[in-house]
Amino acid sequence: MSAHPTPHSPEEAHSIWPVANVALAVIIGGFALFWGGVLFYNAAMISSGVKPKEVSAAPAAPAATAAAPAAAGAGAALPPAEVKIGVNPANPLGYDTNAFMVKAGQKVKLTFNNSHPVPQPHNLVIAKVGSKEKLFAEAMKMAMDPAGMAKGFLPEIPEILFHTKLLQPNTSETLEFTAPVAGAYPYMCTFPGHGAIMNGVMTVE
Repeated sequence: MSAHPTPHSPEEAHSIWPVANVALAVIIGGFALFWGGVLFYNAAMISSGVKPKEVSAAPAAPAATAAAPAAAGAGAALPPAEVKIGVNPANPLGYDTNAFMVKAGQKVKLTFNNSHPVPQPHNLVIAKVGSKEKLFAEAMKMAMDPAGMAKGFLPEIPEILFHTKLLQPNTSETLEFTAPVAGAYPYMCTFPGHGAIMNGVMTVE
C-alpha cells in the first residue's frame, strides 16, 4: 500500500458545486417566498378594507395639533375684562393706570376718560409689540402736520391696533376688542409730546 494519498479526479473535485447550487437556490427561494407572502398579505388586507398596522398608526399624529388653537384662545372662555383708564390727578400729562393684564383671546372693554382739569385733549392708542419708539416718533412728526389736529394726531401706521378719538376734557370713549396673542403691547397718548410720560403697557398672557 502506498503512503501517498491518491489524487482526486477532476470529476470528483467538481462534484461539490451541484450541492452548493441547490443550497443557494433553496436560500434564495426561501427569501422570495417570505417577501412574496408579506406583499400578498398586505395586498389582501388593503383590498378587504383593513389597513396594515404601519398605515393605521400614522393618522394619530394630527390629534396634538388639533388641540393647539384651543390653548391659544384660552381667554375666550373668560368673562370680558373691564379696564378703566383716566388722567393722573397728580400729573395731568400722565395716565392714572400705566399697566394692566389680560389673557390672549379674552374680550376687553377699555374705557378712557379724559379727566384733564384744563382744556387739553388726549387719546389712547394701543400698538403692536415693540413699536413704542416708532409710535412716539410718528406722533411727534404730526406736530408739523397742518392737518394734525383734524386727524386726531393719530399716525397712519400699521403698528396701531386699537385707538380712541382725541377726546376733550370730561369726555370718554370705550374700546371693545379681543386681546391678541401673548406679548407686551404699548399704549400712549399720541398728542405730540404727551407720549413721553403718558404711556403704559397692556400685557397679554
